[in-house]
Parts: sequence; structure tokens; C-alpha cells
Amino acid sequence: MVIALLGGAMYYLDNEEALTKERRECASRYKNLNGLRGEFTEEKTKYVDFLVKNEALTNDINALTKEKDELEVKNQELASANEAKKSDLQTQQTALAELQSKSKDMESIQAIADRIKGLEEESKQLEVVKQAEQGKHDAIVAETEQLVVNNAALRQLKADQDARLSPPNLKTRVSQVIHDFNVVVIDGGAADLGVVPGSKLAVMRDGNKIAELDVNAVEVSTATILPSTVTAGERVEAGDVVVSVRP
Repeated sequence: MVIALLGGAMYYLDNEEALTKERRECASRYKNLNGLRGEFTEEKTKYVDFLVKNEALTNDINALTKEKDELEVKNQELASANEAKKSDLQTQQTALAELQSKSKDMESIQAIADRIKGLEEESKQLEVVKQAEQGKHDAIVAETEQLVVNNAALRQLKADQDARLSPPNLKTRVSQVIHDFNVVVIDGGAADLGVVPGSKLAVMRDGNKIAELDVNAVEVSTATILPSTVTAGERVEAGDVVVSVRP
């Protein structure tokens, strides 16, 4: 009878311990699920912000392109007007030369000389205006090109995030290793380094890759050490360099 009671008690204690362990695992999974939900909401917000910025950049590029085209038309008109003035000036200079060579009416010669002087002044003013417009045109072209570069960078960033790739120039260090759980904590996160959840990172030591990591979270960057990638005889330690893994 005593043996049966002891066996029942031991069976109850074993089951209670297993149930307690399962409850803890369920609570941990629920916490991780809530964390993933928060990350999904944050990524969704970033994606909406990206779409808004992309649309604004596209509108700016279109507006600047239109203004650039208008300035080019205006510059062409100014160039044509300047050429016409130069042609008129040449005609007047030819007429003046003819009058001077023939030593005719001095009053007419003076009038033509005054006209030439006026045309020369108008030509100089047109040239100043043309140079100013060209400066505006060059500034708009430079701004448009920069917007195109920024837009391309945003698109590349979005493509990398969709492909779960961290930035190619990422470089940081392991700040903590939890060997019991095969987890590391990395200096910096999404805001500082642009670390992308789900991306792969490489652990480097003395210029050699000793392991790869799978990023779990980015606010405080944590990642799981991929056992199959750990170099034989090596062990990830705090202070190891971390870089992005890209195809």
C-alpha cells in the first residue's frame, strides 16, 4: 500500500513538473508571438512611409523635369534673340564701314554708330540673362540627378528589406553570447545599422568567417548562431566582428 502511494505521488510530481515546463514554454512562445506581431506592424508602417516618400520623390522629379524643359526652351529663345541681335549688329557695322569709306553724311554715320552701341549693350544684357538662366538650369539638373540617386537608394533599401538582406557595408561586433541558448547580442540595431530581421550575418575573426547568424530581432539585435556554419574548433565570443551576408 505504501509503495503504491509513493508511486502515485512520484507520478503526480513528474506530471506536474512536465506541465509546469510546458506552461513556461507556452508563455515564452506567446511572448515571442507578440514580439513578431510588433515587428510586423513596424515593418508595415515603414513600408507605408516608403511608398509615401517614393511618391513625393517621383512628383518632385516630374516637377523639376518640367521646369528644366521650360528653362531649356527659354534658353533657346534667348540664344536665338542674341543671335538675331548679333546679326543686326553685324549689318549695322557693315553699313557704318561703308559710310565711313565713302566719307558721306557724318550725321547718318553717327546715328548708325549710336545704334551699334545700343545693340552692343543689348547683346551684353542678353548674355547676362542667358548665363543666369543657364545657372538655374544647371542647378535644377543637379537637384534632379540627386533626387534620382536618392530614389534609387530608397528602392534598393526596400528591395534589400524584402529579400531579408542587411546593408552590404554593415560592420559591428558581438556584445554578448548566451551559449546555453545558442544566441548572441549584437551592438546596434535597425535604427543605427539598418539590420534587417531574418537576414544572415557572418561572424569574423582575424579576417576569417567562423560562423553565421540568423537575425531574430532588430531593436536590440539578437541572432541565433547557425551550428552548421560554425568552424570546427571555434566558438563565437563577445568582441567578434559581425558583417552582412549577401549573395
